Amino acid sequence: MDIKQLEFFVIACERGSLSRAAACMYTSQPNVSKTITALERELGRPLLKRTGKGVVPTVYGETVLEYARMVLKATATISSLAVPEGKNSIRISTYPSNMIARLLVDFYKKFGDTYTIEHHEGSVEEIADQVHQGISEIGIVYVAQRQVQTFQHILSHKNLIFVPLKLKKICLYVGKHHPLYHEESVDFSDLSKLRFVRGVRDFFSMEHHLESVSMGIIDTKNLRHCVYTNSDHLYTDLLLYTDVCSLGLDFMHTPYEQYDIKSLEINGCEPFLQIGYIRDPERTLSEQSVWVVENFEKML
Repeated sequence: MDIKQLEFFVIACERGSLSRAAACMYTSQPNVSKTITALERELGRPLLKRTGKGVVPTVYGETVLEYARMVLKATATISSLAVPEGKNSIRISTYPSNMIARLLVDFYKKFGDTYTIEHHEGSVEEIADQVHQGISEIGIVYVAQRQVQTFQHILSHKNLIFVPLKLKKICLYVGKHHPLYHEESVDFSDLSKLRFVRGVRDFFSMEHHLESVSMGIIDTKNLRHCVYTNSDHLYTDLLLYTDVCSLGLDFMHTPYEQYDIKSLEINGCEPFLQIGYIRDPERTLSEQSVWVVENFEKML
């Protein structure tokens, strides 16, 4: 068994066709079929049902598919460790944020001749894992204030700590095509009438804890989520060119504003998101990480 066999099998399941899998992997359909057949022969059981419409995993194939995805994810993580590590680098993981991206641009302008930048974006869980695995030195995240203790407990099993910086509110982000663009605030009760874009669900995300913040006024299950994406480009373009809006951290550092996107206060919403960073307490932060943390805190 090898990684290529698992890749071909997973792609075939996801595309529902050996020919589409072949196109995705830049190879031929017979090669995909031959590779998956060899894997089935090794495992001793069929993985795919071949029909006139394409392929679907067998019951056994569904189980193998789950583990194959885990193996490929672990392989990708190992590959990411191949990035050269040296004293002259900043390695950081963060939640997706245009403000943080601009801060790293400033870092490059100031230290680009001396330091390299390795930046990863992801969910809170992914960021914590990257710091734990040594891929990143620090990870900037936000969690609900009432979840900080639980979060600290989870991190303690990874020998990590969460260093709080500031408590922030959530807000509603809208573009000039949104009917609320010229408003200054919005009520919780108005949210159910709007159309939203949101990212991949994360246990520590603001949406996950909105029910407790709004005290039952609005159930996030009733929000009209029209688009789910992990693409910052799609996220931004939807806000810029459509009537879709988003919930977000109330964090717009004026010098870094570059899009015609406006943040609206949500009436009655108190600050409840604790923003801070994850680190290994046994390791002294590098000078470059200290610079990022200090300047990020100034932005808040």
